[in-house]
Amino acid sequence: MEMGNPSGTALMMAFLRGFHAVYDNAKIFNDSLAYDLLPEEVREAFKQHLSKSAAEMAPELAKECTDPEISLRLAVRTMAGPVLARARFVEERLEEAIQKGISQYIILGAGFDTFAHRRLDLADRLQVFELDLPPTQEIKRQLLGRLNLQKPDYLHYIAVDFTKENLVSALLESKYDPEQLSFFSWMGVTQYLPLEAVWATLKAIISLSSSGSEIVFDYYDKSAFDPDKASNRIKYIMNTAKSIGETITTGFEPSKLGVELAPLGLRLLDNLGPQEIQQRYFTEYNEDYSASEHVHLACAVVK
Repeated sequence: MEMGNPSGTALMMAFLRGFHAVYDNAKIFNDSLAYDLLPEEVREAFKQHLSKSAAEMAPELAKECTDPEISLRLAVRTMAGPVLARARFVEERLEEAIQKGISQYIILGAGFDTFAHRRLDLADRLQVFELDLPPTQEIKRQLLGRLNLQKPDYLHYIAVDFTKENLVSALLESKYDPEQLSFFSWMGVTQYLPLEAVWATLKAIISLSSSGSEIVFDYYDKSAFDPDKASNRIKYIMNTAKSIGETITTGFEPSKLGVELAPLGLRLLDNLGPQEIQQRYFTEYNEDYSASEHVHLACAVVK
């Protein structure tokens, strides 16, 4: 099929989630729809690309790869860890938030997220709002149509470019209700935005939210941008993203994040570093995967 111009990184994230769900027995995160959602030619293109990339991401381990299939598995294990951990983190925190009365789930930069079609046990208790670029949303709807998955009434698509358009206006013009407790997921986005755009988005979320609403997001630490400290994996991801016009530019100092969020009106609840992520999601569930050396997971509540 004609793929138009969706986000290349969004497609890759869906592939990694889907590949893990199909080919691994021990599941860190089971995205049962992502693999079939992508056309076969897209899956094959990613397989070819990743099988050739293992040596760049994990040079020592790649020495043991004897064929493209083994190289592909190594590349997926190297890249997918942070993707699977953040997906599981989001839905664990969301389940807890629902118990506290949260009734709206807003996914900023939703990409090819399948929650609304996959987690019917939770989705039908929420109003779900997916925000992303128009081309990505258009392609996603076409792909869902190929699987005969129609848009449920509780799912709302909102087309928006976060670097050019106003998040507040976009949500308030939809069925979003600022008086209701809300849960915002902002994964795989902060690192691609200028710092001022990150703060502006957080301020917009606070202005849209009642006290007790929550936001989860991931971020890169500052060492990811130091060539002497950055891991091979993160260097590969940065170079690949830059090559398709999605430059990674922004990181934070983990020890200062809570202090920086407080003046905005946010209280930090979780700030998981690589070691904590490794223990929580990989040591317990599947040690073939690992946390990124530079990716952190945060959850904050609106005061």
